Amino acid sequence: MSQIETIDSNPSEKSIDNWYLVTVRSKKRELFLKYLNIAISQNQLQDLVIEIKIPQEAVYQDIVLLKTSNFKTAYIQLKNIQCFQNIERKPLALQQVNRMLGIT
Repeated sequence: MSQIETIDSNPSEKSIDNWYLVTVRSKKRELFLKYLNIAISQNQLQDLVIEIKIPQEAVYQDIVLLKTSNFKTAYIQLKNIQCFQNIERKPLALQQVNRMLGIT
């Protein structure tokens, strides 16, 4: 029975907050992050943008990892931010996020 409870609770947690891969213009990640933080403050988006992570490896220099509560609303807000290019539609698995951040 405990397995059923675990199975029921996990999907609902995953559907609330998902990690997405956001690409930004080449060499403009810091500028994008600045504008993103301004947009979060000005538009009260703290409930939408849960967490922002920045992969440190050079291969990910134009990538930001974004944990959001609603993909559709996040996309609408992100496309108005300077230096934004794209957000992948498919959420990343936590294992992928950890690998990109160098966490094993």
